[in-house]
Amino acid sequence: MNRIYSISIIILIGLASCNGLGAVDINIQTRNVEVSTKDIVGTWKMDKFSYKYLSNFKKDSIRICFKDDYTFEMNNSNKLFNREIDNERTMGTWQIVGQNDTKTVRLNFGKTNGQKTLDIYRKKNDYQLWNFLSDPDTGERIRFLK
Repeated sequence: MNRIYSISIIILIGLASCNGLGAVDINIQTRNVEVSTKDIVGTWKMDKFSYKYLSNFKKDSIRICFKDDYTFEMNNSNKLFNREIDNERTMGTWQIVGQNDTKTVRLNFGKTNGQKTLDIYRKKNDYQLWNFLSDPDTGERIRFLK
């Protein structure tokens, strides 16, 4: 009886980790997302929930503007992806990159500042751009909505 109990506990823990019980929102499409340049071009605003993982700074102000000439402007530096808000304007180039069954927007900040990627997800007709700050299972992420 103890063996069955132990095996059941192990199975439950395995299902609960690594999103074994499913994504937080099962309506978000994370794989095989069809996206075009026109879907990305425009101004994207960081959602309020994302500020929880950045600092005690509680202001709804961080945006990325993707332009159709494949340049972008962000009203924060690339330090944002290291959990720092400094309100320094940043510019660079962007491109949609596909790998296996996922798509990302690659942000190129220039030779000295490197690159970051934003995962492209879709919920119904709306796209979302995500960057996980640590292990995705922790839920610590930055999300931009158009």
